[in-house]
Amino acid sequence: GDRREPVAWSFLLSAERQAVSEDQQVMAQRARQLLRVPFVEAARRGGSLLLRHAETGERLEVALVAEADVHSRSGERFAAWLVGGQVPRVDCASEDGFQQALRYVRRRVPVVMLNLELMPATRKWDVEYLRRHCNEWPGMNVLRSDSTENRYLYYVPEQADRDMSAFQAAPRRASADLRLSFETFLQRSKQDPKGCYYLQAPMVLRNATEQGLQETWNRGMDAELRADCESRVNWQRLEALQAAGGFGYWSRSQLFVGPSESLSPVHYDQYDNIYMQVAGEKRFLLFDPRCADGLYPFPVSHPYDEYAMVDLEQPDLQSFPKLRSLEGRGMVASVKKGEAIFIPTHWWHHVQGLTEPGDGPWSISVNFWFAIHKVLLEGPHPFPPHLELELARHVELLLSDVGGSAAVGSLARELLEDAEGSRS
Repeated sequence: GDRREPVAWSFLLSAERQAVSEDQQVMAQRARQLLRVPFVEAARRGGSLLLRHAETGERLEVALVAEADVHSRSGERFAAWLVGGQVPRVDCASEDGFQQALRYVRRRVPVVMLNLELMPATRKWDVEYLRRHCNEWPGMNVLRSDSTENRYLYYVPEQADRDMSAFQAAPRRASADLRLSFETFLQRSKQDPKGCYYLQAPMVLRNATEQGLQETWNRGMDAELRADCESRVNWQRLEALQAAGGFGYWSRSQLFVGPSESLSPVHYDQYDNIYMQVAGEKRFLLFDPRCADGLYPFPVSHPYDEYAMVDLEQPDLQSFPKLRSLEGRGMVASVKKGEAIFIPTHWWHHVQGLTEPGDGPWSISVNFWFAIHKVLLEGPHPFPPHLELELARHVELLLSDVGGSAAVGSLARELLEDAEGSRS
């Protein structure tokens, strides 16, 4: 059928999400018919802009936690009824196995890869090794949570290029941001009985410039640890994964060192992610982008933008009734020492850290994130769904940057009216 510019349906989706009156809903419905724009299911980010309660019309900015009518399975920090299947597991020890994993990546669905050996040097990593090869630079990013929660979220109250004034009063939840050396991070973890600490520090940032890729390496690492992440990488396999998934360039790698039972609540990233487990275990609950409506994303330009407002550990179905539509739609994956998982861009993931006997008290991971914006500029046409979704995200941010975070809905409606008039 007729396929319209992705920008057109981006405006349409934004306007529909902002429509709170019957007249506005009728307008959006009529515009859809006039524009003949089909909904791309992967881009249905219902509620990502200025969410309102379905019954009261009040703006929802912070998840309201109430007693849940369901409970998690033992040890799992999410409700069991959300799970409908498992992420496939593929042994990449042989070339045939690796090719099978590439077929999943090519289809852009999650897959757990055993014996991937993408960064073989991590086999020798443990906390003592990292301690020896990190210096006293006090710039490592560390999150602190109350020990009763052990829950970690990034809170971004301001950005230089974005108006966030509509959410100045948004409270900080769960964790605080610190800058520490690796040694101080370990010391604080032992000395603070009321707190839990989770190091999530970039090891390298790689930015595309006119002169090529510019690299900024973590100043807290020595040359040996840098070599583990740079020259001792299986580049042949890394490039094969990039080609199969249509990834952008490798844009950053991050080190994760966290306590047992840590929780990173459900969120998405604008990166394709190869996430490798070095010690301990990570347990993932994943949802494809079409589940966003039931997860109630925080509004664009909110300090918790890219997180869901729902609490999957204690679901509040009265405040967030559409969460029930996700029953059986989650995929679980246990990623153990020496294994890796592919998480496609915009896939929602809820991550629990665990430790294993013999690995000590820490769960250690490292990843490769791949930039998508260059692919968006040079990508295939027509766009595949994940690029359409990324473009819709940029439209949201553009409207926020131009008109302010409180005006996104009205701007989207005005743009929609312009589009309607040009086709009438």
